[in-house]
Amino acid sequence: MKRGKKLLSVFVATFMVFSFAACGKENPASEKPESVEFDLGNYKIVYKDACIMEDYDGNDALVMTLDYTNNSGSSDSYLWSISENVMQNDVSLEFATIYLDESSFETVCDSQFTEVQNGETIEVKTAFILADTTSMVEVSFEESFGDATGKVITIDPSKLSRETPTAPSTKTTEKATTADAGDALLDFWNGDWYGWWVMTGCYGYYEGMGSMSWDICGTIDIGDDYTGTVVLWDEDYTRNDPMVEASVTLNEAGTGEYGTLMSESGNFTDIPLEHADWIVDPGLVDFPPGMIIIDGYYENGDDEYYYEIHLLPWGSSWDDLGEDFIPYSYYDWYLPLVEAGKPMPDSIDVGV
Repeated sequence: MKRGKKLLSVFVATFMVFSFAACGKENPASEKPESVEFDLGNYKIVYKDACIMEDYDGNDALVMTLDYTNNSGSSDSYLWSISENVMQNDVSLEFATIYLDESSFETVCDSQFTEVQNGETIEVKTAFILADTTSMVEVSFEESFGDATGKVITIDPSKLSRETPTAPSTKTTEKATTADAGDALLDFWNGDWYGWWVMTGCYGYYEGMGSMSWDICGTIDIGDDYTGTVVLWDEDYTRNDPMVEASVTLNEAGTGEYGTLMSESGNFTDIPLEHADWIVDPGLVDFPPGMIIIDGYYENGDDEYYYEIHLLPWGSSWDDLGEDFIPYSYYDWYLPLVEAGKPMPDSIDVGV
């Protein structure tokens, strides 16, 4: 899923770039061009090069390598400060998911989520699924929350080399460890969760299942670099064979005090999760305090539905929410475990 262009149009200065080196090495058919450097308000971008890689589904994807400098006066990330719109044949291209390691869901674009201190520079990659490998591509960059003049570069994918995924030079590939207590955001998100999920607008195989709900358990584990995982399972799955396994990022920005959680990659049942399929902001939930609601859309062939997942921390009381908002097995399964001081099980066995 791409990050969309802002609604307010801006005057853009266009840089025509007709030949580019591949990511990490030159295309033998052309000379490496000079880099394209520009300022977007409080941020400086240097376009370095581009290449073609295959995404997780075998699609050709344009992968651009940039240097990102934060001059905003406070820490910020490329993801939250820069907006991109990529066009080919007058159609917006979708964000591409290219794994460095499928077992950990690490992608070539993960450095976009790194919090960069004021005055510091990191290398980032950004990737979009190509419609073809011959038509010109226009890439526009804008400041996400400002009115600075945008910039456009034009790329000829036929001049690019094909490459295999490699991590940016400033990006560590080690999995983050869970942060120590004391960070209010991490204290809120990390831990075990319980609730229910529901389908609506069901078609195909799922037609007739609208408004049915199932109990669900899950664990959120986010490290001190604000990247981590969400694992969820309902009555038909287990912790070791989950319904959902998502790579996520956390940001302080949001309507409330607990920031915003965003999906980056992973799987929801049998379909992939992509960047920004989930944008979870607890500040948008009026009642009860501390609830998170994850919503999304499932589509696989003719089968489709919308879903909502309602979660509270394991051990929370749902008694004040009313019968229509209490998980189905709350009284028979959940409450006895909580009252006995039991930890969250690895499966939901409502027969217990």
